[in-house]
Amino acid sequence: MPVRGDKETARALRALSQQVAVPLGVTSRFALQPTLKAARANAKALPLKESTGTLAASLVIRQKPRTSKLNPTFQVGPNAGFQRNTEFGPRRPVKYAHLVEFGTAPHYQPGRGVVHPGSAPHPFMAPAYYSTRDQVVKRFGDKIGPEMEKRAAKLAAKLPK
Repeated sequence: MPVRGDKETARALRALSQQVAVPLGVTSRFALQPTLKAARANAKALPLKESTGTLAASLVIRQKPRTSKLNPTFQVGPNAGFQRNTEFGPRRPVKYAHLVEFGTAPHYQPGRGVVHPGSAPHPFMAPAYYSTRDQVVKRFGDKIGPEMEKRAAKLAAKLPK
């Protein structure tokens, strides 16, 4: 028995693949909102000596550079372009967020000529991830299915019968 419709199906799938970038991006950003909210709340609640709120304000959802349109990767973290002038001087959280999250070991600071004792880790991203990961997956699944069905129906209407 000959197979029919294989070329049309392949053509439709290629056309649909060109339409997935927008819904994947929108859906990923929507799904990661709880993680962003939790990370900001965690960052605001950190027991830091010099807390200016800059770290929490810098957190965003962004697409990782150099990811494909068909398989984009989004992440929550500090915005690389964010800077705020504070009473302690200019702050760029992208330069120190990982040090807050994981802490530092004792180290020599040549500019000051002293040995810094290091700092304890104050995780704010990992707890946000672990507390919202199931919710993120559910939100993504609930939104991407209908969005892709809508795009597929629109493409099907355009294709000749």
